[in-house]
Amino acid sequence: MPSLTKIVAIAAVGAMSADAFVAPQSRQAMGPLRMAEEDNRPTAAGFTAERGVSVDQDGKSNVWAIEPKMEVDTKSAEEKTTGTLLAVGGLAAFAALAAGVLTNLPDPNQF
Repeated sequence: MPSLTKIVAIAAVGAMSADAFVAPQSRQAMGPLRMAEEDNRPTAAGFTAERGVSVDQDGKSNVWAIEPKMEVDTKSAEEKTTGTLLAVGGLAAFAALAAGVLTNLPDPNQF
């Protein structure tokens, strides 16, 4: 005979997963997701101005590429060298510790 806690647990799991395969009922109109840096504010005519797109006098659309922002390396050569030396030193310390532990393991044939 199943215990009361098992029955309650199974009922709780069943109640929580009852709507798992039902489509959501709310129909919220969501606009397109945009990145935070984009500046698509409505102009005086009510249209949004896209970056990289324009329309000339003849009504032809012109599309051009926008170069991404460049990342400038702010670390000096001394900071890079220090970081590299720390990484190599850490690796050497780990290798020495691992070698010390592995050479001092007991012989498995003794048991």
